[in-house]
Amino acid sequence: MKHLPLASLTIAGLLAASAASADVTWTFGGINPPGAPVTQASKRFAELVNERTEGRVTINFYEGSQLGSGPAQIEAMSVGAQDGYISSGSNASNLVKEFGVVDIPFVFASQQHFLTFMESDLAAELKDELRDDFNVRILATNWFREPRVFMTKGDCVHGPADIAGKRVRSPNLPMFIAGWEAIGTVPVTISYGETYMGLSQGVADMAESAGEQVFSSKFYEVLPYVTDAEMMYPQNSVYIAETSFQQLSDEDKEIVTKAAEDAGDYFVSLVEEETAPNRETMEAEGVTFCDMSDEVRAEFAAMVADSVPTFEEEGLLPEGWWDQIQAMK
Repeated sequence: MKHLPLASLTIAGLLAASAASADVTWTFGGINPPGAPVTQASKRFAELVNERTEGRVTINFYEGSQLGSGPAQIEAMSVGAQDGYISSGSNASNLVKEFGVVDIPFVFASQQHFLTFMESDLAAELKDELRDDFNVRILATNWFREPRVFMTKGDCVHGPADIAGKRVRSPNLPMFIAGWEAIGTVPVTISYGETYMGLSQGVADMAESAGEQVFSSKFYEVLPYVTDAEMMYPQNSVYIAETSFQQLSDEDKEIVTKAAEDAGDYFVSLVEEETAPNRETMEAEGVTFCDMSDEVRAEFAAMVADSVPTFEEEGLLPEGWWDQIQAMK
């Protein structure tokens, strides 16, 4: 075994210690508008980090897709061109396709079912691959959102026939696209920042949205019928480039991780506080909200189950995972 001189080891250790203790400034991005709960919570995260590290770590947060679309931002992190990103937990599927499992419509029967998966060994494998192979670490996943709804024109969704063949806005995420096809729609990929304009111009006939974003996105102005489909149980994740994270001392790593989790709790509190008054405002403006029965959800779920072999063939879902996830109910 080749041994380095003691002087070289000492210098290397000093350099590493210096790098880990130097002040850093990070660039973080998001895709949501200024008033959205996730944007407010992202800014709170930046404030907490700056305060608790006493200025050793500064985060500059850029909202509203200023740094590009979601896929562009997370891919920039993988090559070290951006330090962090806060948005949908499924955005990681641009790098690790299997992360798209959380975008399979009607795969989870409840929020608890989704949480059980997120705490499973299956999810841990995906997080490890994302960090080790793509330089992206997930700091926090507790930014829980409202279940995803259908947003349509003309009427609510009372069954699969109501959306068959309709053009639906989809993010450019492989599993999201495949999921829309599985339930009979025609997905049209539109970046989040361009969705309102696309819907206004008739590029798509319908869309989905996490419940809390129906109001802040203003999509309801174009699609005034909101069906509580609970097609997914989404959450936001705080992503950071692993190379950026490793610049920190162990103490600051713990501080930053805890700040991400605390900001997630703040996000959830914002959603809980704003949901009812925002709904009242939208109803006063003519928006119609409808429930979806368990029987109709079961019809959609059956359509998705029929597409599982296709998901597996396309490498979107590891073989056997569907059954394992269903066993977690």
